[in-house]
Amino acid sequence: MKIARKHSKRDHLFFSALTILISAIGFAGFSFTYFGPIIRSSFPPSGMVLHLHGWSFFLWYLLLPFQAILIAGRKNAIHILLGRLSVILVLLMTLTGILVLSVRVEDAMRNGAPKIWLLYGPLVLSNLVLFVIFYSAGIYMAIKNRLQSHKRLIIVASSIGLGAGVFRLINFLSGFHPMSLPVGVLSCSLFIVIGIIYDWITHRFVHPVYWVGIAVMLVVELSLLPQVNGEIVTWINEGLATIGEYLKDFYPAEQAD
Repeated sequence: MKIARKHSKRDHLFFSALTILISAIGFAGFSFTYFGPIIRSSFPPSGMVLHLHGWSFFLWYLLLPFQAILIAGRKNAIHILLGRLSVILVLLMTLTGILVLSVRVEDAMRNGAPKIWLLYGPLVLSNLVLFVIFYSAGIYMAIKNRLQSHKRLIIVASSIGLGAGVFRLINFLSGFHPMSLPVGVLSCSLFIVIGIIYDWITHRFVHPVYWVGIAVMLVVELSLLPQVNGEIVTWINEGLATIGEYLKDFYPAEQAD
């Protein structure tokens, strides 16, 4: 049985609840290391790039449940307008994320900054790249009016993009461990699993977007663990460090420590 073309009230409630859950966990994770210290005026001095990344990330995950609620409330025109404007947020959070990541990897490689960036820099990069790929596919499906695929692609993209937030939440709850970052990144697949379970229970059919999303996420990110593929990790780190050499004037190394 195929998923019905129309969006039921139950679907609207589910996607609104799932997007709220995704965003709430992201905000909880970053509240410990970013938003909380900023409110308490204890966040260390940082360049504008880091704050652009942090606040564009915040606005994206604020927009995510708001967009789902707009659709549930039949506010389609506002939803479409905000969807178009979201391209700006995605570009900003992705480009600033790559800038910060490349400078930190360069600093770790050249100056002995925390080595976790050399272990998991490529994994973080894969988060950004996969987020953009699935987000772009979601926008394309919206343009083609394939809305069942569109909303699930946005769920997949948002789940993958949340890796850094879940890592911070795990780190706060259980303390730092070298595996905290990969566990945080890979555990984001649980949001996709929730979508799979809902599809099966409600429609007796799991949309292919979820299977593609979880398969690509796990294959790409597991292959970038240093314990699995150290040579590729080293090769990607060298590329990131080269980029970081050219970009460090925008995000000085002393701010990256």
